[in-house]
Amino acid sequence: MPKLLSSRVSNSREHKVFRDNKSWLPFREALETTVMSHNLLAMILPPFEVDPNTDEFVIDPLSGKKIPYEPDNQGLDKIQRTRFFKVLVNVCQTPVAKKIVNQNRDTMDTRKVWYELCKHYQNSMSSKMRSQELLRYAHTAQLTNSGHHSAHQSWITNFSETICQFQALQTDENKPSDQMCVDFLNNSMRGTTHLECVLDTYYTAQRAAGTPDPFNITFKECVERLIQVAQPHDATLGQNRGRGSRSAIFHSILGDESDEEEDSDDKDDPQASLEAFKSDWDCKSGGRKERKEDNRFYKKPGALSQTQNKSHNVGTYRSFSTGIVER
Repeated sequence: MPKLLSSRVSNSREHKVFRDNKSWLPFREALETTVMSHNLLAMILPPFEVDPNTDEFVIDPLSGKKIPYEPDNQGLDKIQRTRFFKVLVNVCQTPVAKKIVNQNRDTMDTRKVWYELCKHYQNSMSSKMRSQELLRYAHTAQLTNSGHHSAHQSWITNFSETICQFQALQTDENKPSDQMCVDFLNNSMRGTTHLECVLDTYYTAQRAAGTPDPFNITFKECVERLIQVAQPHDATLGQNRGRGSRSAIFHSILGDESDEEEDSDDKDDPQASLEAFKSDWDCKSGGRKERKEDNRFYKKPGALSQTQNKSHNVGTYRSFSTGIVER
């Protein structure tokens, strides 16, 4: 039993921390995925009995209230709820989420906590504002004006993920239709030559095959077709980048072999640098030759020449030595 419990209890470090209201959707998806991977889906099920046919809560005909959820194994369920409640305490960091968790500390009912979290953030003002931002992006975003210089497949998948997030924030009656999502995606491809005609090509093929109008296409199928068309372009993009880097390496090693640039600096020519290094090496002495003295000072107007300066230094030394001897 201890091994079974340890394998069925998730660690708080495995869950995404919920710190910002805007990150509600990624947090919800990540937590649900982690819970399912640990076979703990019962911890976030609705706290009331659900009718499998209508997918609605079952109402007690006598009391008129919702029937609470009753687990099969009460002892195991209590241990799992206690451990998972500790996880929710650690990961729920927004003010409202903390409030909901603290209100259920006595019962540690994780199902009720999760139900109230979803109910609040699904209909909160922050979720509505986030929904408006996503809808505005879906209306105006275009690949050609986005400044996206990476693979087109990544832009397509990111745009489709934005549409999915917008749908997740809507109620069933307010969710956009599949055809509207296709129109959003098709509009975002305007101006991109190899992608803007994908939908038109599909309609033309359906018309040629004798398919009756309208030629409907699902959003998922439209995304897949765009990704297939974008693959050759992305492969070419990678080849051009690799070819450019290899060209830069070759130029840095071999130098410029063009005959038109005859006045180029010798220090950029590897062969000239090698000859200069050879001429600067004294084989007899086993080392570099002594550098020439810097005589730029003697070239200034009014200054002594190098020969005059040497004779002046010698005379000064002799007079100084004679003075010492006479003393």
